[in-house]
Amino acid sequence: MLFKSLLNSVQTWEQPLFDAFVTPTMSGETITNDNALTIGAVYACVNIKANAIAKLPLQVFKKTKSGRERENTHQVAYLLEKRPNPYMTPFVFKHTITVHRNLWGKAYIRMVMKGGNVSELVLLDPSKTIEAEDDKGDKWFIYRDKGKEEKFHHTEIIYLPYGPGGKSPIEVARETAGTMKAAQKFLGTFYKNGTTTRGIIKVLGQLNGEAKKKLRASWAEVNSGLDNAHSIAVLDSGMEWMDISMPLKDAEFIASQKFNIAEIARIFNVPLHMLNELDRSTFSNIEHQSMEFIQNTIQPELVAWEEEMNYKLFTTNEQKRFYVKFNLTSALRGDSQSRAQYYKEMLSSGVYNINEVRALEEMDAIEGGDKHRVDLNHISIDIADEYQLAKAGATSKGGENGEE
Repeated sequence: MLFKSLLNSVQTWEQPLFDAFVTPTMSGETITNDNALTIGAVYACVNIKANAIAKLPLQVFKKTKSGRERENTHQVAYLLEKRPNPYMTPFVFKHTITVHRNLWGKAYIRMVMKGGNVSELVLLDPSKTIEAEDDKGDKWFIYRDKGKEEKFHHTEIIYLPYGPGGKSPIEVARETAGTMKAAQKFLGTFYKNGTTTRGIIKVLGQLNGEAKKKLRASWAEVNSGLDNAHSIAVLDSGMEWMDISMPLKDAEFIASQKFNIAEIARIFNVPLHMLNELDRSTFSNIEHQSMEFIQNTIQPELVAWEEEMNYKLFTTNEQKRFYVKFNLTSALRGDSQSRAQYYKEMLSSGVYNINEVRALEEMDAIEGGDKHRVDLNHISIDIADEYQLAKAGATSKGGENGEE
C-alpha cells in the first residue's frame, strides 16, 4: 500500500521533468542533458570543472587532542582514496559525479552496506533516478533500468544536488545552448553546401518549375561541397551569378558567437580564458581569475560534498572523530617562485617543518627535518629587551662593565 501510493506520486511528479526537455528552444533546437555535451562550450565547461574536482585528493581525517591526523585504516578512506567500487578509480568517480551534477543538476551515490559498514559507493544514472515521498513523508529514490526497479531510502543514498532545488546549469542555459547548436548546424550545412558558391543565378527569360529544379541540381552537383570549394564555375550564355554576402564574415555573427560562449561560461561560472577566449586577458588577471575559479566555483561545490559525505558515511559516534576533506594544496600551488616564497614564510614562522615542505613537493623526508623552527627575530615581546641586550653581549642585570 505504501509503495502503491508512492509510485502514483512518482508518475505525476516525473512527467514535468521529461516535458521540460522536449520543448524546442526559440532557435528551434531541442536541448537535453544528453545532447548538451555536443556543444563545444558546454562540453568544455563541464570537463574543466570535472577535472578540477577529480584531481583533488578526498581524504579522511581523525580528530586528535592536538588537532587532526590522516586516517588511512578506515573503510571510508579506502573507498575514497583507493577504489570506490570495482569499476571506478577515485578520479573517474569524482569526475562522473561532477558531470552528473552539472548536466542533470543532481548526483546520486548508493552506499552498498556489508556487515554494517559501507563496502561500495555506486553511482546511479540521474536520468533513470526519480525522487518521491511516501505516505509518512519519508524521501525515497527510485531507480529504473532495463525494466527493473529498485527503491532506496534517503539514508542509503548520498544526494548531491546542484544549486537551488537541484536546477542544473543546462536548464538555465537552454536558450543559449539552443542558439549555439543552431549555429553549429548552420556551419555544418554551410560547409556541406560549399563555402564560396552562395548566391543566385539570374537567367534571361522565365523558367518553369522543372527547369529550375534541374538547373539548381546541376549547379549543386558541380559546385557544392568542400571538394569543389574555390573551384571555377562555368555559366552558360545569358546566365549571371549574383553573390550573396555570407554571414560568417559579419562582425555581428562573430560577436554573437563570442557572446554565446561568454554566456555559457557565465552560467557554469568558468573563467573565459579557460575556454581559450583571451580577448581581454593578461598574464596577471589570468592568474587572479584562476584563483577565483578555485575559491568561488570549486570550493563551494567541495563543501557540499564534504557536508553530505560526513553525515552519510560515518555513524553518529564516528562523526565525533572522523571527517572527510578535500586537499586543495595542489590546486592553490603557484609557480616555483611563488611556492618558494610561501614555503620560506611558513618555515620561518614555524607553521611547517622541513619534512612537511618536502612532502608537499613529493620529496623524501630527511633526518632532523621534523623539528619546527622559527626566525630568531620572532620572539615574545615579554623578553624582547633581554634578548636585544644578550645579542649586544650584556645582560639585563649587569652594567656596562658587568657591575650591578
